[in-house]
Amino acid sequence: MGDYVGAPYNFVPFGKKVYRKKEIVKHNQIQGLSGYIEYQVTAQTPIIVDGGDKHFYRGKDGKAAIPGSTMRGLVRSNMQVLSQSSFAGDIQNSRLMYRCVGGSSANLNKKPYDAALGMPKDRNAPPVPQKVKAGYIRCQNGKYYIIQAKKEYSDPALGDMNYYRLNELDIMERKHFDGFEMLRTKKGILQNFKFEQELDRKTGKFVYKGKKNTEFEPQWIPVYYQTDGEKEVVALSKTPEDGYRKGTLITTGYMNKKKALYVIPEMMEIPENQWIQIPSKDVDSFQRDLAGRKNQLTVSTGYKLGQMEKDEKNRLKNRIKKFFDLPENGETKPVFYIELVDKTDKKLYFGFTPHLRVFYDKEIFDGLPKAQRDGGLDYCKALFGFTSNAAPDEQESNSGKGSYRSRLSFQDAVIDQEKLEKEKTTVVLGEPKPTSYLDYLIGKDGVSTVAYRDEFELRGMKQYWLHEKDVHGKMGSNKEVGTDFYPYPIGTSFTGRIRFTNLSEEELGMLIWSLLLEKESQQNIGKGKPYGYGRSIIVLKQLKVLDHNTLYNNDSICLEPYEDQKSRSDEYISKAKEDIRKFIGKDIMDYAPIRDFLWMKNAKEMPDRDKIRYMGIDRVDKKTPSEYQARVAKQAMLDSVGVVLGKEEKKEKPQNHDRNGYGNGNKQNQNWKGGKNYKKY
Repeated sequence: MGDYVGAPYNFVPFGKKVYRKKEIVKHNQIQGLSGYIEYQVTAQTPIIVDGGDKHFYRGKDGKAAIPGSTMRGLVRSNMQVLSQSSFAGDIQNSRLMYRCVGGSSANLNKKPYDAALGMPKDRNAPPVPQKVKAGYIRCQNGKYYIIQAKKEYSDPALGDMNYYRLNELDIMERKHFDGFEMLRTKKGILQNFKFEQELDRKTGKFVYKGKKNTEFEPQWIPVYYQTDGEKEVVALSKTPEDGYRKGTLITTGYMNKKKALYVIPEMMEIPENQWIQIPSKDVDSFQRDLAGRKNQLTVSTGYKLGQMEKDEKNRLKNRIKKFFDLPENGETKPVFYIELVDKTDKKLYFGFTPHLRVFYDKEIFDGLPKAQRDGGLDYCKALFGFTSNAAPDEQESNSGKGSYRSRLSFQDAVIDQEKLEKEKTTVVLGEPKPTSYLDYLIGKDGVSTVAYRDEFELRGMKQYWLHEKDVHGKMGSNKEVGTDFYPYPIGTSFTGRIRFTNLSEEELGMLIWSLLLEKESQQNIGKGKPYGYGRSIIVLKQLKVLDHNTLYNNDSICLEPYEDQKSRSDEYISKAKEDIRKFIGKDIMDYAPIRDFLWMKNAKEMPDRDKIRYMGIDRVDKKTPSEYQARVAKQAMLDSVGVVLGKEEKKEKPQNHDRNGYGNGNKQNQNWKGGKNYKKY
């Protein structure tokens, strides 16, 4: 354990330049080649394209099929690489968010995160972030504002405070719920229903370990509270009491060994011009971040999700999303926030726990080559169409702005012969998010580990490796995150058509090439790609091109206006390849973005399974870190496609780093050369 670093996916680098087409065909013209392609997909491993019910998708005729939209997405994705089209339209630009609570000191986010929150450097001090304040977030006329809560006490270490931290262990063990009876009677508030002592093997001391409350869920409720006159809440009530103040009790997401809940006083009575307005771009980034985590939010509860009925689980998901989401128009809810102001910049972070997620300094597009970001007409736009917010007089312009209807139409690929489903398969279909900088980013030097605050490049487009056979992924310790489906067996085949209109010979060649790839190529289709499901061969069955002379110049009725041109398919592909070769100025297999992509699709180049599996997240024992933990400690990035395949030598990290920022090689990070704790890895 601990030496392996890998994944069932890798990244095909983005091109530094983008192929631009000079003109686009008008839809009201008859020009070039029109017709249809008929192809067949044959599964080399069990295959499943889920129809939403864990079983194979079925078309209008009730037959199993690969939807036309699925094939369209596959061909378009392939074409983006092969034609060196832009990827910018498929990447949502935003400032990503992250949290690093209790992370490894080697994690590049650890020091910046602790600095942003103002975490105490003294490990014996209470883990209370010094820069975090509490308040209320309100949506008013579509805009979001934070209104500060009343400041009620001052702490020598924390300064003016406007929220109280309560400790579950203290309430249960020392106070025995005296003054806090409402916490005993209202289920779901406390994360633990009792505490027991156990021996900590590392320290040799007895510690309290909580027993998980299986009805816990994060929530906020209006309360009345009493303080000791200083900085401690000594009683809570659901109804007004003499000497009690009005506020809000908020419990945040479940975390192992966590014992805290919070009381926020009423909001300050201040004029609207003193409210803190949240910039619209930060609202957008927050909502994108939440959407990316929506399937993970239920882990913030104590419920045993695997034992819940579907409807009950969906209601829980809706409640939890409501808790973590921004308020709707006219609503107000409690919030924690950080407002940082320096001479040149103002930063605002907000969330629903004191240990909130914060924004990275840079946006995703900062790591995208400039040519990828520039608008313009490329192969994908010219064939698949596009829309944008251009003025009406710019519609169907050759600039790639405005809108243009697709010249391609994808029909469903219908099953050739019905098959019996295989037995139920359960896998974990989680995937890394762009915040995983060890996967998605690389330094400008091509070897350095960086985060979204440094000079970084995006690794490229993610692609899944081909697997020799399907494998069942390990469920790990969490048995409640699996996805069930019923695949069709090896050998299942599907036949579909792609209709095309007004294509040049190079464009038709690019379409066929993007569908078939190379002679030894195979492709992943449907669910379960990380475990080898859906590996398929695609072959050309027919290439029919409309003969305009026969159709329009014949005095008699034309019953078959199509000419069979299957024998010319290689000729068309060669024209497309030559077009791209001239653009890049070298053989396509000498050009990394295309070469790496075709390597990953080559069925004769499949790596050993042990090189392309998910890393283990469970410890073998308490002394040995998991593979993933060891990877984080080393800050080890994924090897490139060529290194995994043994076609390239691994580049070593430079020994001398002169980079700015926490955790990136400056003197504040003792893991880099020059630091007293440096060691080569």
